[in-house]
Amino acid sequence: LDVLRLIGANEGVRAPDLAARVGREVVRFKADVRRLKALGLTESLEVGYRLSPRGHALLRAVDARATTSAEA
Repeated sequence: LDVLRLIGANEGVRAPDLAARVGREVVRFKADVRRLKALGLTESLEVGYRLSPRGHALLRAVDARATTSAEA
């Protein structure tokens, strides 16, 4: 979820730049992004990435669930 949120907040930013922002190795970061892409949660751009509609929906659902849990 952290990588998904990072991409959502930084569309079109190169993997090395995103990895540096969170102190991760580029190779491992890209592996995580490939896993998210395989799940249909992200899309590759000419430069960087963006969330797919499915990725946006997942984050909304997770955030809604967290809000509901906090209210209970």
